This record gives sequence, structure tokens and C-alpha cells, in this order.
Amino acid sequence: MTDVMKMIMTPVFHLFEVVLTTRYLPKHYAPNTKRLRLTGFDDRARDEYIRKAVVGANVVAANRIKQRLHENPILEDLCQVPLFFVMFAHMSHENKDFQTFKTVTSFFEYMIKCFHSHMRNKMEDKNVQRYHMFEDHHSELDEVAFEGLSKRNQQIVWKKRELITKLGKAFYDQYIRIGILVEEEVIDDIYGSDSASTDKYQREVRFYHKVFCEWYAAHYLAKYAARMPDKLSRVLRYMDPFDFQYCYRFACGLNNNAASGVIEYVKKRDGGDKFAILCILEQGDPDILDAVLSLCSEQINFSMDDNTLLQRSTIQLLEVASSHKPCHYSLVEPVPTLQHAAGLLLCHRRRACTTNPWTRPE
Repeated sequence: MTDVMKMIMTPVFHLFEVVLTTRYLPKHYAPNTKRLRLTGFDDRARDEYIRKAVVGANVVAANRIKQRLHENPILEDLCQVPLFFVMFAHMSHENKDFQTFKTVTSFFEYMIKCFHSHMRNKMEDKNVQRYHMFEDHHSELDEVAFEGLSKRNQQIVWKKRELITKLGKAFYDQYIRIGILVEEEVIDDIYGSDSASTDKYQREVRFYHKVFCEWYAAHYLAKYAARMPDKLSRVLRYMDPFDFQYCYRFACGLNNNAASGVIEYVKKRDGGDKFAILCILEQGDPDILDAVLSLCSEQINFSMDDNTLLQRSTIQLLEVASSHKPCHYSLVEPVPTLQHAAGLLLCHRRRACTTNPWTRPE
């Protein structure tokens, strides 16, 4: 039984109707619905996966993988997603010269290349040249992804025939084979679940994970922001940086000319200053690290009144700073929520901090 099934079947929820979904909830659910976000692997689950699926009983190899993740603090949040942690664990174990990634953009780009490289190795020589074209030129997919995410009610599922028309069958088939796009069979709305028609099923398509959708949407955003930075408020009005943080960060890492417009837009959002620093980090500018260290050397306050974007960005910046030098955090009133306190405890446990880092100012 999976952890998710245990959560759903626990007596705590026996009087509730529980819906597990990767899609947005329709409006009529909104007034009476409480949402829980499943964030993925915790430390215990990561250790168990490394031991069972990667290194076996080799404790030294297991510690090496965990150390490499500690050396890549910018990936901490991304690697809460099991898929990306699994990729990181296998890549860092199999590649003895595994590099330290300074940005989530560089890591995700490397991971996408691994997907494509693996597929090319399985193809006949005559198909490799055409496949290179699909790997490097994906502007139609970029536009589809961005249009889906930028709607008032985001679209992360498409009808198969509609998507083939936009992408072309050869391109579509290749991205299905590689696993970036995934097909699933569903009942067509026009028939309903009680229909006896043999044609009531249709195929829908989605990205394997939402971050893949954000990756391709970011390519479109980067091009748009480089051309029309003054129009960003119009196309991004429904894209909350908290819900789409990687789309914003990827766009800054993919195109330095676009980054300035995106960063200026982010700064105008409530609590956007610290998230803007994460976006600047994606440009790989070594000078910005000094600014992060300086910011985190001062007293960092957490408050229940801070919005979620500000709280999450602060924790990620502390992760980056504390990986480069010992750090001293102050937990001040009002007390943060459990989620944010847990994030700080995670940082404290993993980093070499100065003694008694949880002092409260008098």
C-alpha cells in the first residue's frame, strides 16, 4: 500500500470526500475544499531508495550521493519530487566526475539531455539526425505549454489529436517514446460513464510532471520577455510565481536578455524581492552569491504574516548560503507555520551551523 493510500484511508478522513489530482480543481469545489500539497521524498524515503535501488549495502556510495546533494543546495527543493531525486541519485552514482550544479536550469538542461541521449542510443542510425532536430527545435511544444499554464484555469491535459495537429506526428511520437509526454485513456465527456458506445474512450496527453511543462513554457517566456518585457504583466497575470517558480527561474537561466524583464516583474509582486534573488542566481553570476551571503548574514525573520512565496524563497536562500559558510538563524515572533519551521530544521540538520542557532532575541 502506498503512502498516499494510507493517507486517504486513515480514520482522520473517513467523513471526507478525498480527491487526489494533479490537475486544477473546478471552481465549484473551491468554497468547501481544503487542499494539501504532496511534496515528495523526505530524508527517510530518500535513504531507503538509495539503499534499495542504487547502491545496495554500499554505505560509502550512499553517503557520497547524499553529500553530492548537499553540495548542490540549489536543487534541494526540486529534488523533493521523487522523479528528479531518482535521476539525481543515479546520475551522481554512475558518473564519478559528476558536476556541481549552480542553477536549477543547468541541472534540468543536463537531465533533459540525458533523456534524449538515452533514446538516441536505442534508435537506428538513420533516425538519429532527425531526432536531433526534435531535441533542439521544440518551439511548438513551448507555445503549447505556456498557453496551457498562463490561462485563468490552467490546462495541463490535451486531446491527443489536437496535440498531434500542433506538434506534428513524428515529433509527438518521439516525445511519447522518451516519456516527456504521457498518454492516458479517458471517457469522452459527450458520452458519459453510463454510455454503452464503443467509441466513448479518447486519449488525452499530459507532461510526465508539471515541471517538464514549466521547462518548455519557460523557453517561450524567455523569448517573449526578451522581445516585449513591458508586456509581461499581461501574459503572466494568472501565473503566480509560487505555483510556477521553476518557469520563472528557468526563463532567467535560459536567456540573460529576458532575465531583467522577468526579474523586474517579480520584484513588483508582494514578497518578490527574495524570489527575485533566486531568479538572479539562475544567471550564474558569481557576484550574486556574495549578495546572498550578505543578506543571510543578517538576522532573518520568519512570520506567519509573510506570504508563501516570501517564506519559501527565504528558506531556499538560507539553503544556498549555509552551504557556503556557517550560518546563524534567529527564530522570532510571530512563530512560523509548521511547514516553514520544518524547512529551517531541515537546513539546520544538514548544514554546519554555529552553536545554538535557534536563539530568540531578547
